[in-house]
Amino acid sequence: MKIVSKIEKLFEHGIGRTMLAAICAHSVSISIGICQSYSAILLPQITHEFQVTPEESSWIASFGVVTNPIGSILSGLFAEYLGRKPSILLSSIPFLIGWVCIATSKSITLLYVGRLITGIAAGMSVASYTYVAEISAPSHRGFFQSLGPICASFGILLTYILGAYIKWDVVALISVSFSIFTLIGMQLVPESPDYLLKIGKKEEAMKSFMWFRRSNATVQVEMDRYNGDAEQATKKFYLSSRIIKPFLILVILFLLQALSGIYTILYYAVNFFEEANLNIDEHISSIIVGLIRFTMSIAASILINGYGRKILCIISSVGMAVTMFSAAAYFKYYEIYTDEEKRYRAFPLISVLFNVFFSMVGMLPIPWILVGELFPLRARPIMGGIVICLAQCFTFICVKIYYDTIAFLSFSGTLFLFSFVSLLCLLFTKFVLPETKDKTLDEIEKIFRKRTGDEP
Repeated sequence: MKIVSKIEKLFEHGIGRTMLAAICAHSVSISIGICQSYSAILLPQITHEFQVTPEESSWIASFGVVTNPIGSILSGLFAEYLGRKPSILLSSIPFLIGWVCIATSKSITLLYVGRLITGIAAGMSVASYTYVAEISAPSHRGFFQSLGPICASFGILLTYILGAYIKWDVVALISVSFSIFTLIGMQLVPESPDYLLKIGKKEEAMKSFMWFRRSNATVQVEMDRYNGDAEQATKKFYLSSRIIKPFLILVILFLLQALSGIYTILYYAVNFFEEANLNIDEHISSIIVGLIRFTMSIAASILINGYGRKILCIISSVGMAVTMFSAAAYFKYYEIYTDEEKRYRAFPLISVLFNVFFSMVGMLPIPWILVGELFPLRARPIMGGIVICLAQCFTFICVKIYYDTIAFLSFSGTLFLFSFVSLLCLLFTKFVLPETKDKTLDEIEKIFRKRTGDEP
């Protein structure tokens, strides 16, 4: 009875409704997680079935990313001109089509097509972060935004588990169900009140605010604050520091994130452990990676709500640098002393698992959260779409050149590179990244306005 009354109390204050809306919006991230990790279970299974070459393998992996930028641009346009909610709904359609293509493919060509289509869908899904940022109260925004990485991590873990025991085409068919869930779930929640205010629909915005906040006093404060930001964006506005500074911060942050190896390990999880030659079942290792990611994404949602974004990114960067350096040093030793029998084979696996652990503390989820926080309302969908477009280009390049990097630097050299970039992440987050915890979106905008004295 106590649990039921607590849940009722949450809904009375609007927190429960915001939670429902955040889950429905971020459920699309489950499909993103499946898309990101699918190549890890697909490639080992089809290598002999379709006689796939290493070059074709790299394309299958990277095709899940190469069309992400197209989806991101479309997402920005849809969110700006159609609304945040329709943009999320539209992203589910290419996911449905893409998974059906993959599930029914009898040739590598149709696999390519399916991966390209699901890649577009993954790019279109970024509107969920804008939507959740706009419906959340400042004190809970970090938690609700972190539901995105939780859902993505769940999708990744589910893919690794299913891929270890089920054929790749059946996994693709199962993935269709999550797109259907998003389509149904988003019908239950209203449009973002910020967007409704932006297009001048004040009465509908008031109803939306009431649905989320359940308090007339709170709603009026929100309405008063956002009324001033509903004006039309101009070319001068897009060239102001309120846009340029957060844009540069986010682009550099996503570039460092991609170069740190976070996504490379994700896309090539099974192949990664095969390359390491650890005599440990690759699928079990991948499932452990997925389990750690999922567990830590839940822990991170609590940490993000209790601690600042900046300190979590600093801790994350240090942990990633140390763990990846440890794994690199291990493999380097046995690259030099090739005649020695490998000892402590579990050591590099543990190092990589701790690397995943630390990445989930800050450097993986927080850049995505910041996309929905740093830009002003007038520019949020368009600029968010552009930033995510570039972020996905970085990911595509890093995933595509993984084998080339190993050929050029060796396996240990590649891990040393990941460690070095993690140190750069530390410096950047320490000296450049602004703190946004417990600040309203309007207060965050003022951070950049104050620094150069921009006029409103």
